[in-house]
Amino acid sequence: MLSLSTPSSPPLTHGAVTASSSVALLRGAAARRDAPLTSAVHAALLKSGALHPAQPLAVPNSLLHAYLQCGLLSPALRLLDETPRRDVATYASLISAHCRRGAPLDALRAFLDMLAWGGAGDQADAVRPNEFTAAAALQACGLARDGRLGRMVHGYLVAGGFCADPFVVASLVNMYAKVGDAASARRLVLGLPCRDVVSWTAIISGCVLNGMLEEALEVFLMMLEDGVLPNNVTMLSVIQACSLMGASEMFGPVHALVVLLELEDDASVVNSLIMMYAKNGFVEEAMGLFNGLYLKSGDVCSNEDVLAAILYGCTISGSQKNGEGIHAHLIKMGAFPSISVENSLMGMYSGFEQPGAVHLLFSGMEAKDIVSWNTVISCLAKSDHVNEAMDLFSVLHADGGGLAPDFVTVLSIVQACSNAGLLLQGQMLHGCIMKSGFVYDVSVCNALISMYAKLGRIDFAEMIFEMMDIKDLISWNSMIAAYGMHGDGHSALRIFNQLKYAGTPAPNAITFVSVISACSHAGLISEGYKCFESMRTDHGIEPSMDHYACVVDLLGRSGRFAEAEEFIRDMPVPPNSSIWGALLAACQLHGNVDLAEKAANELSALEPESDIWRVSLSNTYALAGRWKDAAMIRTEMRRVGLRKETGWSFVDVGGVEGFKFVSADTRHHDAERIYSVWHSMNKHMADLAADVHKQSPISAA
Repeated sequence: MLSLSTPSSPPLTHGAVTASSSVALLRGAAARRDAPLTSAVHAALLKSGALHPAQPLAVPNSLLHAYLQCGLLSPALRLLDETPRRDVATYASLISAHCRRGAPLDALRAFLDMLAWGGAGDQADAVRPNEFTAAAALQACGLARDGRLGRMVHGYLVAGGFCADPFVVASLVNMYAKVGDAASARRLVLGLPCRDVVSWTAIISGCVLNGMLEEALEVFLMMLEDGVLPNNVTMLSVIQACSLMGASEMFGPVHALVVLLELEDDASVVNSLIMMYAKNGFVEEAMGLFNGLYLKSGDVCSNEDVLAAILYGCTISGSQKNGEGIHAHLIKMGAFPSISVENSLMGMYSGFEQPGAVHLLFSGMEAKDIVSWNTVISCLAKSDHVNEAMDLFSVLHADGGGLAPDFVTVLSIVQACSNAGLLLQGQMLHGCIMKSGFVYDVSVCNALISMYAKLGRIDFAEMIFEMMDIKDLISWNSMIAAYGMHGDGHSALRIFNQLKYAGTPAPNAITFVSVISACSHAGLISEGYKCFESMRTDHGIEPSMDHYACVVDLLGRSGRFAEAEEFIRDMPVPPNSSIWGALLAACQLHGNVDLAEKAANELSALEPESDIWRVSLSNTYALAGRWKDAAMIRTEMRRVGLRKETGWSFVDVGGVEGFKFVSADTRHHDAERIYSVWHSMNKHMADLAADVHKQSPISAA
C-alpha cells in the first residue's frame, strides 16, 4: 500500500516532505505516462490530506499534469473541478494538453476561462497569463487554422506587453505561418533583431502546410540571403514543396544542397528525397538513393510512405523491373505481412495490368482492408475479368470480415458492368446500391447514368437523373452525353438549357464537347454551331482542339464540306490529327474521295505510323468502287508491318449467354438467323435514313 505519510504523523509536521516526494513521483509518472502510478499517488494524496485547499498548488498541479500526460482527460477535469484555487501553471498544463489532443477550441476556452478566473472577485485571486500560456494559446489558434482568433490573441498579447518576449514572438510567427498568413509571419521575422533558423523554418513549414508552395521557396531564398543556413527540418519542408510543385528543375539543386549541408546521412531527409523523385517519375534517382540507404546495408525500409511512393514511381515511369526488384527485396527482408505495403504492391501490378499478380498478392494477405478489396476488384474489372470482380464483390458484400463495400468499390463494379455490357448484373447492382444507401452518393448516381446509357436503357438513366436531389456538373454532363450517345440531340439541348438556366453549376468545356457532339449525331447543325459560338461569348470558355474537331464532325456529317474546309482554314491554331481524322470520317460517310485523300495526306505527315487513317481511306475507296486503290493501301500496310487491330464486340443475352465476336464472325450456332435479322435491320435503317434525308432542310440547302 503506497502511503506518503503515516496515520500517526501530524500533517503539519511532515507536510513539506509529503509535497516534495509526491511531486517527484508525479513527475516520473507523467514522464513515463504511467496511468496506474498516477491513480495510486492520487489515492495516497487524498488519504494524506495533501490535496486540502489550504495546501500549496504544486501538488494538485503536478497531479493534473500527470493525468493529462497520460491522456486521462476525465479524471483531470474532475480534479480541476474539485480544486478551488488555480494558478497560471494549472492553465498552462490544461491548454497544452488540449493542443496535444487536437482540440484547439477547448484550449482557447481554457485560455478564456483563465482570463476570467477571479476577475469577478478579488483581483488578488486573478490568474494572469505568462509567456507559456500565451504560446499555448497561439499554438491553439494555429491548430484551428483560424487567423481571426490568432489576430485577437495577438492584440491581447500586445496590450499585455508580451510581444517583447522572443519566445512569444516565435510562437506568433509559427501561428501566422500555420493559418496561412505568410506576410504577417514574414513581417514579424524581419522585425526581429536576430533571426534564426527556427523562425525562418516556421514560415516555410506553414506555407507548405497551407499549399503556398511558391511562397515557401521565396521565404527559403530570403533565409539563405539572410545568411541563415537551413537545418534538416527546413530541408524537409523545402523538399516537400518541390515535390508537390513538380518543380523538376529544383530537384538537383535541392539534392546538392542536402549533400553540402552534410545531411545525406539523415534518414528522414533522404526518405523525403526518395519520395520527391519517385512521386514525380524519376525512378532511377529514387532507386539510387533507396539502394544506398537500404539495399546495400541490408536494412528493411519500415517507412510505408517511402515504399508506397517508390512503388508508385515505378508504376508511372513504367519501370516494372525496378518494382519487381523492390518486391523481391521486401520478401527477402521479411517485410510481410504489412497491409499498406501489400496494397501498394497490388496498386503497382494493377498499373502494369498484371491481374494475376494482383490476385495472388490479395489471396496471400493475412489481413485485408477496404483498399485491398477495392484494388483487386478494380484491377480485375479493368482487365476483362469482370466475372471474377463480380464474385469478389459478392463475397465482400456478403461477408467481408467486418468490412463493407464503399463508394469506390461500387464505382468499380458499375464501371465493369458498363464496359462488359452486363445489363442484368448492372440492374442487380443498382438494387444493391439502393438497399445500401449509396444511391444518395452523387458519384455513384453519375456512374449509373453512364452505365445505363451505354447499355441502351436511356429511360433508366433519365429516372436516376430526375430523382437526384443534388446534381453536380458531372451529372449534367453525363446526361447530355447519354442523350448524344442515343442520337437524341433535342433532349441533349433541353438538358443543356436547363443547366444554363439553373446558373449553378456553370457549363464547362466538357459540357460543350458533349452537347456539340450530340447535335452532330442528331443532324442539328445550326443548334450545334450556336452552342460552339456561345462558348467564348456567353461563358468565357476558350475552345480547345476537341471543340474544333466536334464542329468539323458536325459540318462533315451533314455533307457541308466547303464550310468544314473553311472552318479549318480559319482556326486560330494549326489543326491536329483529331481535326483531319473527323474530316476523313465524314468523307468516308459521304464518299468524298478527293477531300478524303487531302485529309489522309495531312494525317500521313502528323501520324506516319498510324494504321487508322489508312484503314479509313481504304474503306472510302472501297465504298466509291475504287477497289484497286483500296487494295493498294492494304498491301502497303502489310508491307510496312502495320496490322489493323481486331475489333471485338460482346453481347449479353438476358444475362444467360455472353458471346464475344468480330466482324463477319460465323462461329455462333445461330449465326444464320443472326445475319438474317441483321440484314433486315440494316435494310430498314437504310430506308428510314433515305426518308429522313428527303425531308431534311439540309439537303435542300
